[in-house]
Amino acid sequence: MAFGFFKKVETADLILHNGHIFTQDPELPWTEAVACKGETIMGVGSFGNMDGIIGKDTQIIDLDGKYVFPGFIDIHRSPVLRVFKDKYVDLSHCWTTEDVLDAVADWADENPDAEIIFGYGYRDDLKPGSFFVTEEEAEAGEEFEEVDGQNFVKSAVLLSQACDDRPVVLLCANCIDCWTNTVADKIIVETAEEEMVSTITIGYVLNLFIPFDFDVVEMDVRREISDLADRGFTSVLNLQSPDYFENLYQDSIIGLFNEGEMRQRFFGSFYMNRPLLPKGVVHRLMTRKTNCLELGNMIHANMLNISVDNDNSPIPFTQESLNTILEEVCDRGFDIFLEANNRSDMLLAYASLEHVRSKGYKNVFVIACDSEPTKEEMENYMYWESAFKTWGTNLEAAGSLSGSNLTTAEAIDHMTVGAAEVLGMSDHLGSIESGKLADFAIFDENLLDLEPGLLSRVHASMTVLGGEVVYDAEAENDMEMYNLMAGQQL
Repeated sequence: MAFGFFKKVETADLILHNGHIFTQDPELPWTEAVACKGETIMGVGSFGNMDGIIGKDTQIIDLDGKYVFPGFIDIHRSPVLRVFKDKYVDLSHCWTTEDVLDAVADWADENPDAEIIFGYGYRDDLKPGSFFVTEEEAEAGEEFEEVDGQNFVKSAVLLSQACDDRPVVLLCANCIDCWTNTVADKIIVETAEEEMVSTITIGYVLNLFIPFDFDVVEMDVRREISDLADRGFTSVLNLQSPDYFENLYQDSIIGLFNEGEMRQRFFGSFYMNRPLLPKGVVHRLMTRKTNCLELGNMIHANMLNISVDNDNSPIPFTQESLNTILEEVCDRGFDIFLEANNRSDMLLAYASLEHVRSKGYKNVFVIACDSEPTKEEMENYMYWESAFKTWGTNLEAAGSLSGSNLTTAEAIDHMTVGAAEVLGMSDHLGSIESGKLADFAIFDENLLDLEPGLLSRVHASMTVLGGEVVYDAEAENDMEMYNLMAGQQL
């Protein structure tokens, strides 16, 4: 008996047709239909040629002349920081220890019902007795102070001047140190003794105190991903948020993933803004990546996000320290998104790019800076053009293109094929081609006809993620109207 004469034709799960589909494929820039199987694109072309792949279960959507673009990718904001905005004491603008104490005291007064005061973003050198304590002070025991018969580090006693009736936990901008008051320290010591914990880590402290209402966080995460979907974003890169915040955000989207309610692919990054031990950085990156292995193409952790701001950092990056960290990280296959604050930081970044490229590493290397290198500055570098160059991030901006000076076509390129390259996902995202992930943003109008400044204001009529419709503006509006009328009846 012969086999193979009759080949079963696969049928599509979803077909979009009767529209204007901008593919970003130079060989076929526009087409009228796209077919999807599972989470990938099965084919593009004429709807009339798709009869053979239409089955009884194929969902066919008539676009009625709408415009389809590859799903937009946001690589310039932090959805995590947007979700946690106003939920903690922002200490990033404090320049003295007194500024920190004043900010904590003001927050405590304004939030009398908060059981825990949580802050983030103070500079390393503003906490007394941190790594700046002298050997003489340590030997003399001057870093401790007795309060009610108990010894506390002076920093805890000082912080209690700002608030002494509730635990205060402040996470440093370096994300590896924290500052607690005496109330928090008592709880930490007592709990550690009960649980027989011999070493108290930052992770232990942060897990002990729970400053956020998880139901509120999840509600705000849902709102954030809905806002992104409404503007056509199907993927987002998170930048410059501490692991603690990103982990809480990720817990929420994992819940949404399990419920089948994801609306974007989430690309996380491990953030550092001062030199750390390379092996420790690699360990954190490997742990984060391992935790995401079972989540398919929805949640990723393959990016090291470095912020270089040597003029304002208590512990600046040297060329050697940056080179060493990046070489170790690239050796393990991780990509780099380096934010340079000014021109000197940018040149430091390009020198490190030269170092890792000369070692043979081809990892994605992004340099984000509002400055541009001159030809004269790059004369001594062979590999400077191998970096993806982009402008500085605006972490809490409503729109991804805030402050950019791109044409409309350039902006769309940046949010599709360009952003996919930054994520190291150009084989899977950024264009509408067979074999790529079926992520689409659908609009009533041709975005290429708009002025660049209007791009951040447009609303998608539909977004498709992995071949599934995850946002339908008409259905969302109907649901909002139903909920409003039901509320009025009650």
